[in-house]
Amino acid sequence: MSTPPDKKMSTGCPPIDLLLGGGLSKRELLLLYGERGSGKTSFAFQAILKAATQGIPSTVIYTEGRVPLERLMEMASSSWSSVCDQIWIREVKSFEDQDTLIESLEEQMPKQTGLLVIDSITSRYRGTVRERKKDNIPVNKSLNREIALIKQLCLETGLTVLMTSEVTAQLGGSGVGVKPVAAAILTYWSDRVIRMEKLTGDLRKVSLMKPEGSRDALIRITERGLVGADGV
Repeated sequence: MSTPPDKKMSTGCPPIDLLLGGGLSKRELLLLYGERGSGKTSFAFQAILKAATQGIPSTVIYTEGRVPLERLMEMASSSWSSVCDQIWIREVKSFEDQDTLIESLEEQMPKQTGLLVIDSITSRYRGTVRERKKDNIPVNKSLNREIALIKQLCLETGLTVLMTSEVTAQLGGSGVGVKPVAAAILTYWSDRVIRMEKLTGDLRKVSLMKPEGSRDALIRITERGLVGADGV
């Protein structure tokens, strides 16, 4: 008798769950990339809060300064007091700090963690690349090792992983395209890849880029988080 597949973890936004075939998967790494203001952090926060309401603890590694707790609390609204103890947050100040943390992540994060969020995996990496200019090979090796360790932990423990990344413009056959920073490394290790694009006002386009296909969803960013373009 075959073992039934692991139940998917909802992102809290039905159109995105549909795009992902039911939601986030255990033992999988989802990469989320987009321009600043496209909604990456809101996406991550919504997944964290949805997990917390289901009793699933999250570990958050935040690399872009101070965690915007006000936004997280705004999205949680009256449920904040009941979910906050399900969320463990660690702020990373440098790429070296990030590397050290990921090396010992299994020992450092709470044992019951079901969702790991890294927002963003490339922020400190990108800054270090700029500082070192031509001497980028060791930095690229470190990033590759970090994500390999995360993927190994994901497979061994059943962890669900959501990583965000900034974007960079790249020339292609049809002109300028937008790719995640360190695209070759990130997309290699990621099981699924989503792109978020700013349209007009609070409207965003969410596209599943890996596995390849033409699946999209339209959503809106509200005070309480992400909803379908029709408000659902």
